[in-house]
Amino acid sequence: MEGGIYLEAKGLGVLIRKPLKATESPFNAADNLVYIEDKNRKYLFNSWQSNKN
Repeated sequence: MEGGIYLEAKGLGVLIRKPLKATESPFNAADNLVYIEDKNRKYLFNSWQSNKN
């Protein structure tokens, strides 16, 4: 990856990286990173559940 400041979220064997923009607060950017990943996982799980039935 290119130089710059990146946010990293680690957990359950997954590492998510996102560049930090100059106008973003690190706390808000970290919250958004986790929130978006959680939303994507819920969507995929619900999609898998609906295909299972």
